[in-house]
Amino acid sequence: MKKNKKLIVNLAAVILATTSAGSIVTTNQAHAAQTTDQTQDTTAADGTLTLNHNTRIYNKKGQKLYSYQRTNGLLKKGATISYAKKASAIDDPSTVRYSFHDDDWNWFYLPYKTIKGQEYYSIGHGGYVKAINVDKINGNNLYTNQVTGTIKALKYSRKPNQEVILDSNGKQTKDYLKVGQKVTLDRQSNYHELSNTDPDNNGGSTVLYGIKGQNQYLWSTAVNINSRQTLLPYSNYMQVYITKDTNVYTSNGEQYVPKTNSNEIILGNKNNSVKVSKEPQILLKGTIESVIKKTYIKFSNDSKSELCYQLQSTNDSVDKYIKASGTKYIYGKQLQ
Repeated sequence: MKKNKKLIVNLAAVILATTSAGSIVTTNQAHAAQTTDQTQDTTAADGTLTLNHNTRIYNKKGQKLYSYQRTNGLLKKGATISYAKKASAIDDPSTVRYSFHDDDWNWFYLPYKTIKGQEYYSIGHGGYVKAINVDKINGNNLYTNQVTGTIKALKYSRKPNQEVILDSNGKQTKDYLKVGQKVTLDRQSNYHELSNTDPDNNGGSTVLYGIKGQNQYLWSTAVNINSRQTLLPYSNYMQVYITKDTNVYTSNGEQYVPKTNSNEIILGNKNNSVKVSKEPQILLKGTIESVIKKTYIKFSNDSKSELCYQLQSTNDSVDKYIKASGTKYIYGKQLQ
C-alpha cells in the first residue's frame, strides 16, 4: 500500500462530548447522517479506520463501554482512529466479509472479531468498533460481500407488489419477488458489464445487485439495502487494470490507429475528405478495461508470440488487443 505523510487523529479528540446514547444520529443509508465533524479536514493514514457513523466502543463481549482510555467511549462520524490488527494482502475479496483495495487495485483484508454474529474491528486496549460503522481503511473504501435488502414497490412495476428478477445477462425473466420480501445480495454490476452493451445507451450504467447463491440480479432501485459499505464489483467480462501506459494493437501485431481522434488531420478536398489520425491509441496507466478473449500475437520485433487480451469494444468493427504483461486482473470472469 502506498505510504502517505498524513495526520492520525488522536482518539480523545474525536470522542463526543455527551455520554447520552440518544445523541447518536441513526440512518439506513451510508453517509446520510448529518452531524458536525471536527475531524473533517483530516486525512487517513495507514493503520487507520474512518467511521461512517457515530460509533460506540465495545469490549470483547460486545458490551458497550462508557469509559475507555479516559473518555466516554463514544466516537463521531468521520473520525479517523487507529486499528490494532495487521492488514493482509488477499487474492479473492469475495472470500471475506469485508475487504478494501489500494490505488493499484491490490486487495487487502483486516481481520475482525465476530461477537454474537456481529463483526468488530479491534482498536486496542480492549476496545472494538462495529465493522458496519467503518467507511474506509487506510483511506480506502471498505467493500462487503454480503448485505441484506428488502424489495420495495416501484411506481412503474409491471406487476403490483412484485419486482422482476433478471438473469445472468441482465435480461428480464418471468420470476418475481414480492414487495417486502427479504433478500441477501453479494455483488453489484450494471447492465453493460453483464450483457456486453454500450454503457451509454439503454440504461447500461444502471446498477444491478446480484442475489447471493444465485446467478440472478435485481435493479438497485427495487431494493432497500441495509449496509453502509459498497458491494463487491462483478462483471461477466474480465476486468483488468492497466499497470503501465500500453499500446493498443490489431490482430496482426500492428499498433491500432483510430479513424478519428482529437489529433486528426484532414486529407483531400472538402468534397472528398478523409479523416486520418496522427497517433496510435494508447491506454494510460490506471485505466480499467473489459477483455473478452485470450490470444497470442507475434510482433515484428519479437522472436516469439506474446499473450494478449482482446478488448471489449462497441465503437467500431476492428478487433483490438493489448499485451497481457501490461495488465493486472482485478475482478470479473477470468478468461480460460
